[in-house]
Amino acid sequence: MAEFIAGLTAGLLTLFDLDRTFYVPENTERKLLLYTWQFVFIIFNALLAAGVYNVFKDVDVLAQWPPALRAVLIGASWLALFRSKFATLEVQGRDVPFGLEAIYEAARGFVYKRINRIVREARKAEIEEKIKLSLADLGTEALLNITLDATRSDLQKRVDKEWLNELLRDEATSEEDKKLTLANFILSGQFY
Repeated sequence: MAEFIAGLTAGLLTLFDLDRTFYVPENTERKLLLYTWQFVFIIFNALLAAGVYNVFKDVDVLAQWPPALRAVLIGASWLALFRSKFATLEVQGRDVPFGLEAIYEAARGFVYKRINRIVREARKAEIEEKIKLSLADLGTEALLNITLDATRSDLQKRVDKEWLNELLRDEATSEEDKKLTLANFILSGQFY
């Protein structure tokens, strides 16, 4: 049961990271493939955390803790343990850390590249549709999104409105770039 809790903790943290990293449009055509990659990566992380739990569960410092608490702690911190390096190798005059982190980061990069490709295609299609609106309409919609966003503080809303006004008044930025920026902001809530 404790291994399951460690895996569940790591899986949830992985899900939160994927959600924070990738804005996924509703109209994603290859959603099944996208969800498959995400699911595989979440399960991969959960299994690694469960394995790390089995390795570290009897360490003196942790052995006195209740198994469920130990499992949550290891599930939340297993990646830090994975990031430990065994040695530093010199390759072409540069120090290169060697450890499990390199393997994990290679796997993460492999999965993230495939997820990003699917998400990028969907975002492109979504933005191409949105930029058919006029700059004024996009500006109004962006202002409404800022004003009505319950997750932003009053200070963040003020900062976002200043950003919006600066973008709209910026004579050095083309109308097309402004529309692209506003469409992306409206659809994803992100400024880039």
